[in-house]
Amino acid sequence: MGVDIVYWVDRVGGVIDKIRDIELKPFGYKMAPIAQWKVLVAAEDVFVEKGKPCVIKIKPVIIPENTIVGPLNIMRHAFGTVIDVIECGIPDKVEEKKCISEVLFIPIESGVVKKGDLIGVLKVFYIRTGLLARIFDLEVPKVSLRIESIETNLTWRDDGNVFREKIVCKELGYTRSNIGVWELLIADEDVKVKAGEVVRIKIRDVTLPPNTIVVPLYIMRNAYGTVLDVIQLGKPSRIEDEKRINQVVFLPIEDGKIERGDLIGVMNVYYVGVRDLGSIKVEKKPERIKMVYRSNGGVIKKEVEVQPFGFRRNSVARWECLIADENKRVEFGKPTVIRIKRIRIPKNSIVYPLYIMRHAFGTVVDILYDKPPKRVEEEITVDKVVFLPIYNGEIKKNELLGVINLYSIEVGLVAKIKDWYNKWIKMSEEEMLMYARGLE
Repeated sequence: MGVDIVYWVDRVGGVIDKIRDIELKPFGYKMAPIAQWKVLVAAEDVFVEKGKPCVIKIKPVIIPENTIVGPLNIMRHAFGTVIDVIECGIPDKVEEKKCISEVLFIPIESGVVKKGDLIGVLKVFYIRTGLLARIFDLEVPKVSLRIESIETNLTWRDDGNVFREKIVCKELGYTRSNIGVWELLIADEDVKVKAGEVVRIKIRDVTLPPNTIVVPLYIMRNAYGTVLDVIQLGKPSRIEDEKRINQVVFLPIEDGKIERGDLIGVMNVYYVGVRDLGSIKVEKKPERIKMVYRSNGGVIKKEVEVQPFGFRRNSVARWECLIADENKRVEFGKPTVIRIKRIRIPKNSIVYPLYIMRHAFGTVVDILYDKPPKRVEEEITVDKVVFLPIYNGEIKKNELLGVINLYSIEVGLVAKIKDWYNKWIKMSEEEMLMYARGLE
């Protein structure tokens, strides 16, 4: 399959060029059990305006070859969240070393992001790529960690005040369990939403155990929009600490009303190894929620009871390209639904975006499935994405909009999750101990 790649030649907002008819092959990869964090620190003072996406220069971050990246979710700056990172020029292959020099930032409040502020954190996953036919025969990727200490400003809001605290942040690594649970993001207030106007929505509190990280579950879960990030009120906590999520950053794609009890999104909560791991604590009960979805051109609200489930993710995955299947005008800051070439998402699969912006005009923030929702255990076909433009322009048919990772999973009830976790602890004790020695 051939696609066209549209990119900024010199800088974002500078000269645009296009490479035509790039041949894509069905590739996948195997992931290493250890990953690393990289901090994103603003390299300039920038006034940001609520709801208007902007590009912020950061201190350059070098990403090793044979890696992919994703954000460490839970909003890291008082004024907003990073939804993608940017390489200038043609995005490099995952097999090549990369330099991240800018980020795409969504402000939820107006204010000044100052030089030296921590605005986000990247997760760096070490992988080995190969053709899909040979994916299970790949060797485990080699990991080369370089632990660095970075001076930065931690920012947060409290009672309307903005606080800055100078900290030394270690770019640590962690072991990945691939074990997680799903947490429902349920509105705890009534909110009118307007297309394109980013809003914070109060949710029923979600408590995250120590040594967990979160990732919004891709594929839009509410007819009116998508969750970009989650918010912990007050001073940000460490990965090793228990956290409480109180709000979400929600991007509406059309006008409507979110009501108390509506499901607005789902989080994957992954257990990771940093140090001092203990037994897993998962005490969850069924919840009654309102599903909000599209059917036959209208919005349906249906009350259902959801059982607590979790999953174990495979260490191998594959990529699917999101390729425009229509010409579409896009406007700065206005989320746009774009039809793509159809993609089949197999049963027992979850989707995770391949970060690093793949189109000059913006980034894909979610996949749109505008039919009655299905369980993860069921196969679906998708043919639309939600695209957030950072410039005015026209998307052309056959242009690459983004790439997604498809992970196979095994679904289980809470008792099964605990069993998987305890086995992972026993199998990983030696590996984690060796790694911990390197962090002393």
